[in-house]
Amino acid sequence: MADDNNSNNDPANDGNKKKGSKQKKASKWQAMKKKKKEQKRKKYAAANGETDTATNAKKPKLNMWNKKYDEGSVTPHEGSFAHPEMQKLFDRKIDAGDDFSKGETDVKSNTQNKGENSTESSEADTAVSATDAAPTAEASATSTDAAAPTDTDKVPKRKLAFLVSFLGSNYSGFQINSLTKSLHAEIELGLYRAGLISKSNFGHPNKYSWSNSARTDKGVHAAAQVCSFKGEMIFHHEIDDFSKQLDAMREKVNKCLPDDVRILDFERVTRTFCARTSRDKVRYQYMVPSFLFCSPDETRKAFAVNDADSASPSDKKLTPMEASRLVQDDVSPDVLKAARAELLKYRVSPETLQQLRDGLQLFEGTHSFHNYTRRIGADNASATRYILKFAPLEPVLVPGSDDQPETQWVPVQVTGQSFLLNQIRKMISAAVDHARGVVSSDLVTQSMSKDCRMKVNVAPAQGLFLDRSFFELYNKHKVKNAPKHGNQPELEMLDWVEEDENEMPAAVKRIEEFKNQKIIPHIVREEALEGNFIKYLYAQDVLYAQEIYSLIEDDNDKE
Repeated sequence: MADDNNSNNDPANDGNKKKGSKQKKASKWQAMKKKKKEQKRKKYAAANGETDTATNAKKPKLNMWNKKYDEGSVTPHEGSFAHPEMQKLFDRKIDAGDDFSKGETDVKSNTQNKGENSTESSEADTAVSATDAAPTAEASATSTDAAAPTDTDKVPKRKLAFLVSFLGSNYSGFQINSLTKSLHAEIELGLYRAGLISKSNFGHPNKYSWSNSARTDKGVHAAAQVCSFKGEMIFHHEIDDFSKQLDAMREKVNKCLPDDVRILDFERVTRTFCARTSRDKVRYQYMVPSFLFCSPDETRKAFAVNDADSASPSDKKLTPMEASRLVQDDVSPDVLKAARAELLKYRVSPETLQQLRDGLQLFEGTHSFHNYTRRIGADNASATRYILKFAPLEPVLVPGSDDQPETQWVPVQVTGQSFLLNQIRKMISAAVDHARGVVSSDLVTQSMSKDCRMKVNVAPAQGLFLDRSFFELYNKHKVKNAPKHGNQPELEMLDWVEEDENEMPAAVKRIEEFKNQKIIPHIVREEALEGNFIKYLYAQDVLYAQEIYSLIEDDNDKE
């Protein structure tokens, strides 16, 4: 009985039992994982037509992110300039002799050829005498040692984040897409030519861990887009100071980029940093020309349109895009020129500016923006977005050219966590109409209710640009971990935001310089040449007047 009591009450025995049960569970878990890996390996081998001979051979990793272009594929992305079709389509010459479609097959064939050559040479070497063989082997060993790269010759890779500004007029958008000229493709080409992306990774974004903080639409500019990737530290052996290495890399990459794309800063970040997921919020700016605030009657007067000539209700409903295209047919160049001369004299009043401020505040907070995007219903959770701040700045006068007078513009800034497609441009359109008395506050509020489907026009893309990307949580994490590194942040913080108390960092000065010297003059110049806002105003007040803010009964009628 004593033995039984001791065995039952002994804590050591209880610990051994628990330990044994944990080991059994762990072994079962490992066996199950091993079985699943084996099943994946066999499935992968069958899909690629490989024979299942070596069960313990090293297996390629499965990556379901983009198997077509990255894992197990030697073909570059069809939207990258590494792809031959992109080079032909846009007449880009990369490097003579570079073939980015070559991959493992060519490597294997080269290995086989080397093996055959070595066999032939070994047969020929049998005829060499023993006295001649010794010095030959000794010389071969010496040459091999001399050609072998040392650790000091290797160029290290680091996870980097960089700040980029660009004009989006000549690009289809930022996101890389098949057979289109995107900003991602242009920047990737510049990084490759500068040496920051290797030849084997060129055309495969997943290989260099690419990420961008925002996806701008076609024609949208950016003053402070942020991207992250694994880059080659090309000046590692030439420059000792790390910050000077980054500055030298920035200058070299800019030499490989067109004038409408500029890298403003490089910073080293943590290995787990992702520009898209690490971003807390983003701020956009929209340049509104003051003549958009004129009343519909003033618009008809500028275009010499009588009330009888205005669009009347019809069975056919016009979308904003259709109405904008009709402007080219309905309005002659002479009428557009005369209307521009009349409308450019308009100046926004303090009362109108206050009405604009009130209209923008209606969008602040958490709302459903299903009416301010495309093909998303109110029941879709992604339609709900949070806007922190939406406010206008003081109007600015931009000097004109020789044949154009100076124009007044109202900058409007909106800060939020994220935005839907066309959301900002539709909100601007509604807020401007609220400021000029076309739409009431109640109707704007109703457009954000989930039981309402409403037509809202889209303001031109030419006035929108990305102004700032914020990484506050990332920076707070750096400060929190500073005591572990001698009260100094392990890596530089991403302080690409202006602060009133402190001196403006060099990168922020570059942002403001690009915005004021490149983006805003480009918007003004583009409007003078193309008249996108003039055409929008005509479509808004004449062609599309009967359809704007009309309720949609059929929920399937989505723009």
